[in-house]
Amino acid sequence: MRKKKFVFGLLSVILSMGLLVGCNGVDEDEPDPSEEPSEQMEDDSQ
Repeated sequence: MRKKKFVFGLLSVILSMGLLVGCNGVDEDEPDPSEEPSEQMEDDSQ
């Protein structure tokens, strides 16, 4: 019985961590909104 509780606890921790890591809200394909695109930087320098 104790082993079963340990396994269920371990699985719930693993699933919770996976959920937190998977839903961190950062999309690598999206550009960072704080960075200016290079085209705008070139236009400003002219």
